[in-house]
Amino acid sequence: MALPPTRRRSRRQRKKMRIDEFQELGFEYQLELKAPLEPQAQEALMDRFVRDLLAPRNLAAAGWVSEGFVTAFDCGSASDDDRQATQAWFAAQPEVAEATVSALKDAWYVED
Repeated sequence: MALPPTRRRSRRQRKKMRIDEFQELGFEYQLELKAPLEPQAQEALMDRFVRDLLAPRNLAAAGWVSEGFVTAFDCGSASDDDRQATQAWFAAQPEVAEATVSALKDAWYVED
């Protein structure tokens, strides 16, 4: 969804649209694996990701092993510290050859 046009809106509208002071940020990740993983190994990797990193930091992810998007679980934003922790966690996994984590970006609107 593209960013809505700029115009004067009430606080309630900005909150509902998640813009301005209510903007929520997240980041993308992409993984290159050392070797293709069986479905059970993929599930084990993602279970560890949720248990060891996402849940303790109150984050949520959409996607799967090769790529995904991470943001705050409820309302709010992922932080740069969350982004760096995700990069480090993936880099420490024996199955992962290379992990790329993007800069923080709007979780609701695609920038043109």
